[in-house]
Amino acid sequence: MLIASLKPRTMGGTTNSGLLAYALHRAGYPVACYDADDSQQLFQWSLIAEDFPCKVHEAATSDFARSVYPAMDPDAVNVVDVGHAENHPGVVDAVLEVADCALVTFSPTSPDFARLTVPDKGTPLSKMIARSAVLRTDGQAPPTAVLLNRCPAGSPDTRTYRQQLGELGWDVLSVTVPRKQALANAVNNTCEHPDRRGPFDELVTELGAKGRGWLPW
Repeated sequence: MLIASLKPRTMGGTTNSGLLAYALHRAGYPVACYDADDSQQLFQWSLIAEDFPCKVHEAATSDFARSVYPAMDPDAVNVVDVGHAENHPGVVDAVLEVADCALVTFSPTSPDFARLTVPDKGTPLSKMIARSAVLRTDGQAPPTAVLLNRCPAGSPDTRTYRQQLGELGWDVLSVTVPRKQALANAVNNTCEHPDRRGPFDELVTELGAKGRGWLPW
């Protein structure tokens, strides 16, 4: 299966992709990662961190559906880290053409809300997801959920933006990723750290058979 890890122009998307892969690996899933961002940050992280859970394939191409996807292991959970949607629309379209589901990283702030809903340039991510339906064999956009990221402890903004996104039709995951330095500094460091486990273990549970049923078990 293929999980598209999407983001507007925000922080933490690559961190979430890598730590999700690490949590999936610890939960017993066979995992592979694909770096579909020109910055290649996920790829570089995998070369530096000795405990990175899997190989990361370079895959920043708008021909993803034809040149990358066919070679994927269908029995693995393939996490695809996509660059900022406003800057990489062709890659986003190509990944969504074949994704089984999509996660959207979003921080509960007014700038992130604007970037997600009415970006300064480019097409809103919701429209990019919706238009992928015409490219897909089933004629339906992939199931998509928002992952609230870098949420300050005790801040009402998390609840406020959860509600506002829901009113706009976004499906928002119940799990949230807290604002912690151990998470902000995860890229290019070891995956193993107590603060880098909890929210992503919860995310795997929510995506699994006892939650949304997006994962194989």
